[in-house]
Amino acid sequence: MSEMETLARPRDLIGELEARLCEAGITSARAEAEWLLADTLGMRRTELYLRDEPVASAQRESLQERLSRRLSGEPLQYVLGSCDFFGHRFAVSPGVFIPRPETETLAELAIEFLRRRAAPTAVGAPWVLELGTGSGCLAISLAKAVPTCIVVAVELSWMALQVARTNVITHRVEHRLRLVHTDWTTGIRGPVDMIVSNPPYVPDEEVRSLDGRTGDPALSLNGGRDGMAFHRRVLADAGQLLSAGGALLMECAEEQAAILQRLAEAQPWVKRVRIFDDLAARPRGLRIEANA
Repeated sequence: MSEMETLARPRDLIGELEARLCEAGITSARAEAEWLLADTLGMRRTELYLRDEPVASAQRESLQERLSRRLSGEPLQYVLGSCDFFGHRFAVSPGVFIPRPETETLAELAIEFLRRRAAPTAVGAPWVLELGTGSGCLAISLAKAVPTCIVVAVELSWMALQVARTNVITHRVEHRLRLVHTDWTTGIRGPVDMIVSNPPYVPDEEVRSLDGRTGDPALSLNGGRDGMAFHRRVLADAGQLLSAGGALLMECAEEQAAILQRLAEAQPWVKRVRIFDDLAARPRGLRIEANA
């Protein structure tokens, strides 16, 4: 970074960072410049414009290294080592799926169901099974929002499971959140009150065409030939895992929602199926209620 050695104040460094990111074609260059600098300096983005003290040379070197990683195409979340989801900060690293804002709708619906299930008249704590927890962001968000629930979070990737463990400890929910290393429902027994999942749903041909451009591990993206292989597995197994009146909530691609709705309605354990939309009013997943 040619001028970074002489530009000492944060507000000046932001301009230099933004220019370099713009040159690389990054559309959110200003916001990313602020994130990179704020995280490097250990402060809030709004505080950057209030500080007039020079930025230490060691911090400028760290900033240069992070900028180089971002310009090489590495996702910002991996560069920062963290990501915001549902109002909480979670650790992420290469090899772990980056949480998306769209999944917050899934979290809201799950919390709504769990709070009803955890009503004062209910018997026992509600149990939740999350399939494919990744960083653990969804499972942890549920545990924090509904203090009486118990969550079992399943993950096949050992690397992702270690990141999830870090997040569980950071958010102090280890006494109510159990991490399990297994292949989806293999070895899992019910009954549970709710199953929640954001399974891989990108068709394998599209995953190959992405060629790693998203930064996410292929394991977290590849949903088989039509992108719905894992949805079918969950639908087939959920009936044996859900308690009476339980619910299955799972995310999917927009074009998959109607197909999966028909598949779900054909399951003998299903009482009702509803498609839910994300914040952009696009079909984002299914809310499936089990027979009472």
